[in-house]
Amino acid sequence: MKWEEMENTATEPFYGGTFRHRLDEKNRVTVPAKWRFSGDENDAYLAWPHPQGHIVLYPPSKIKELREVLKKVPESDPNGQAILRKLFGAAHQLGPDASGRLKLPEELLKEAKIEKEIILIGLGDRINILSAHQYEKEKAQKVDLMELMKGIGL
Repeated sequence: MKWEEMENTATEPFYGGTFRHRLDEKNRVTVPAKWRFSGDENDAYLAWPHPQGHIVLYPPSKIKELREVLKKVPESDPNGQAILRKLFGAAHQLGPDASGRLKLPEELLKEAKIEKEIILIGLGDRINILSAHQYEKEKAQKVDLMELMKGIGL
């Protein structure tokens, strides 16, 4: 089966690949065309700074799943509530414009040490946004991919 056929038979959006972009003067980034799915243009993405120094971008389809997880954290769980406050207190809702661009808030860019050149990496159900510098640094690290794949059950 060809990649195009797999995309057409998928029941949920899938984000794969790596894209290099430059932020425009308004700190907007274009969501790659192959990552735009029917209905996304009318919905919000959720973005927050990851502790490892990049931006996590949850597309609309992932937000629906996230809501189900959040419902399971009871108000009576102080640790769970603290995590939610920390995570969602730093989150931003982003809506794409008519050209499929997302305006990245200055706070997120600062946290991720992003200036102009960025890398978008599809992780299946979500997207990571890294500075070009961080991406090149990670890419240069020598890793045993087979061991990493075993570690996650692939």
